[in-house]
Amino acid sequence: MRYLFLTILGVLVATNQYAQELFPLNEPASNIPRGVLGVRAFTESYKEFSQFRNMSALRLMYGLTPKLTVMLTADASNHHNELLPPSYPSHNTPNVGVYHPFLFNGVDAYAKYRFLTIDGEHSHYRMALYGEYSYLNVAHDEGEPTLLDDTKGAGAGFISTYLKGHFAASFNGGFIYPFQYKGSIPDFASGLPPVPTIVTYGNAVTYNLSFGYLLFPRVYKNYDQTNINLYLEFLGKTYGATQVQVSNILNPNQYYVESTSAVPVLQAGNYVEVHPGVQGIIRSNLRIDMSVGFPFINRSYVHYSPVYTLGVQRYFYPNKKRLPDHSVKHT
Repeated sequence: MRYLFLTILGVLVATNQYAQELFPLNEPASNIPRGVLGVRAFTESYKEFSQFRNMSALRLMYGLTPKLTVMLTADASNHHNELLPPSYPSHNTPNVGVYHPFLFNGVDAYAKYRFLTIDGEHSHYRMALYGEYSYLNVAHDEGEPTLLDDTKGAGAGFISTYLKGHFAASFNGGFIYPFQYKGSIPDFASGLPPVPTIVTYGNAVTYNLSFGYLLFPRVYKNYDQTNINLYLEFLGKTYGATQVQVSNILNPNQYYVESTSAVPVLQAGNYVEVHPGVQGIIRSNLRIDMSVGFPFINRSYVHYSPVYTLGVQRYFYPNKKRLPDHSVKHT
């Protein structure tokens, strides 16, 4: 029973005292307490001409140790078709404003290890390393890689988070190594079977900067007080050009490289978006956050703007039945 009490107390203290670093879009360097399970549902939406695009995801988070947190996310969206666009890549790219079915994309595994902790009076500094792997199989026809929704692959990086009083700031820098997509292009003109195609996406570097401010309460009186936090997050990415190889109709085992010089969404690019947001934490556990994103420098080709995000998250504490018998008897 003592372990259960200390775990719950630790989550309550961390949630209230450091609420402003629970950023809506970026992970802080802090961890979930050991043995605590978190569940997060979130969605991202925007309008693409007459089509409303949406990505919805469910994430499970678990504190394996005080320094190691693991996450598993499954998501679905109407961002892709089952095949690449007809005449890809020279025509119909990007394939915007058309109907896409709502499809299950795949899963994303993430681990974060906090290796540095410096605590001060009403302040702290944390650093962590993270690794990520996604298994997706979707016909992503743009060049920018995104592990959660668009491309299978791997990634890694570091997180640095500083908190002082009501203010928190965090930097997240990393890279994405996308894997090839092996799919098909429908051959509507000749009526032949779909043409096998290999898409090799360019590697990417990510650089995200987040700021959080605890607006309310000004002074804590109890853990039932609702927290209101304001956020400003900058999401940046630089990525390489995409290569498309199409199978030769006469010799299916032979591939040739298609020219992508006239297709901007398949060229190397970079951008920074700005996402202001607001968050409420109710009774120290139920977290609800909302944000809206706009281009800041250049633009991303994987979505239109503004892009709206909504997230709901809750923690679940260890079950008493899992505690040693002598602890249960003292409840």
